[in-house]
Amino acid sequence: MINDHFVSAVQPLRVPEMGTDSTAPLLYWLVRTLRPRTVLEVGMGYTTPFLAQALKDNKAAFEEERNLLTAGDRESVLPLAHAAYYEEPHEPVLVCIDRMTDASSSAPRAQRVLEDLGLSDVCQVIEGDLRGSSDRVKDAVGLLDFAWIDTWDTLAFVREYWDLINPAGGVFAAHYLMTYPEGRAVLRYLESMRGREGGRMEITNLREPHRFAQNSTTLIRRIRDYADPEDLRPRGNANDPVGVLEVR
Repeated sequence: MINDHFVSAVQPLRVPEMGTDSTAPLLYWLVRTLRPRTVLEVGMGYTTPFLAQALKDNKAAFEEERNLLTAGDRESVLPLAHAAYYEEPHEPVLVCIDRMTDASSSAPRAQRVLEDLGLSDVCQVIEGDLRGSSDRVKDAVGLLDFAWIDTWDTLAFVREYWDLINPAGGVFAAHYLMTYPEGRAVLRYLESMRGREGGRMEITNLREPHRFAQNSTTLIRRIRDYADPEDLRPRGNANDPVGVLEVR
């Protein structure tokens, strides 16, 4: 969890002009809420331990919930998720792409913070550039449930990695697209992709007008193959959410 020890440990990675002071906790809670199994980050830094901590906390929460379902008072538990969700182990992983040899990279310091916080086991590092690394990401984790992109090359990410974003609700968050020409061009490109997605794509721009630079975060959610929970009909009553009829 984000406690005093965590805040103290990540403080050396904080760079105020990068504009992630509030974005990092936002990413933590997005990951806690969405509970992705596979997460990608391009460029390691202040946000890395927030993503890793969220995955570790999600795993702990998953185990607690599964234990409730196997307890003697199971009938009193009303899980909104389907029982089949808990049948497979929940082993979330964070994959980070970073040029570790770049003298300006904060990746080595971020790795040390992960080690200090006991989070190294949820993180895999792919050394290299964003461009040309998609096959390595695919081989490592397959589809991406969540991606955090904080790079000037966001358009290259969209073009190369789009098909790796899970079409059944996968989300990627991109930093600082709203208030500079190249970023707005990326937003226009994303809007143009609605046709390819059959219109089933959600885009939300979160503006931070109080920041002088890097003052927005954009959330893009693919829903091409997403099944709305309202289309799922559990058998039995609310106390027996086992088995789900096929999507209509």
